[in-house]
Amino acid sequence: MARPNRTQLAGRLHAAAGEDVEVQAVKAHLAMVTDRYLASTGVQRMAEHLRMLRRLEGASVVTRLFHHPDLGSSDLVVVTRDVPGLFSLIAGTLAAHGVNIISAQIHTRADGIAIDTFQVNDPLGETVTSHASWTRLLEALRAVLTGEERVETLLERRRAAGRAATGAAGPPKISLDNQLSDVATVLEVKCPDRLGLLYLITRTLSALDLDIASARIATEIDQALDTFYVHDRQGRKIEGAETLARVRGALAEALVQPI
Repeated sequence: MARPNRTQLAGRLHAAAGEDVEVQAVKAHLAMVTDRYLASTGVQRMAEHLRMLRRLEGASVVTRLFHHPDLGSSDLVVVTRDVPGLFSLIAGTLAAHGVNIISAQIHTRADGIAIDTFQVNDPLGETVTSHASWTRLLEALRAVLTGEERVETLLERRRAAGRAATGAAGPPKISLDNQLSDVATVLEVKCPDRLGLLYLITRTLSALDLDIASARIATEIDQALDTFYVHDRQGRKIEGAETLARVRGALAEALVQPI
């Protein structure tokens, strides 16, 4: 992958973001994001991220929705300060509100600001367009990310209302590889997709004190193929046969549980 030219991009991005965003903020943003972010994010979407970052100065979390009825999905963009288990908190809140994650792009700036985008729909594969539903979900997400609410409480309410998801349709295939990346262990999970799957995976990783550096989330028909680049809290790979077996076993156990 060719290294993006940040100097050339700065002018285009400032023009797209508008005069409300200072040039210095544009340059700072480009300096703090990864090459992967620059290669996978269009200028107009980066400009929206900059506008969201301005709003974050006076808020704990900033969200933005982009609906795509022709695709049967929506983009939920979440900008907030990174915390351990952030992916799990977001995924659990979505699952508690019956929203399915199709794919996700996870990015964290060098200053600890997370810019995460989730492609989502309902369990029937339709776009969630209800304003009231999104209002409830986004308020719950704000409460979870500020510590006012717990994901487990949200899921308990869902179960109490008789809306618990079914268990796994089959055993997962789990692989851990330390050769594919210089800086992280690559975890790959393949299994039948279902509501709350990503929450189960990311909650387990968080409980094991593992951080997700980046992720590729994909769904083909009814199969999830999710790849996570993970390391421990000190930024080290997961190494040692016993530790790797413990991670694999914890995930295998978690992924057969109902949500």
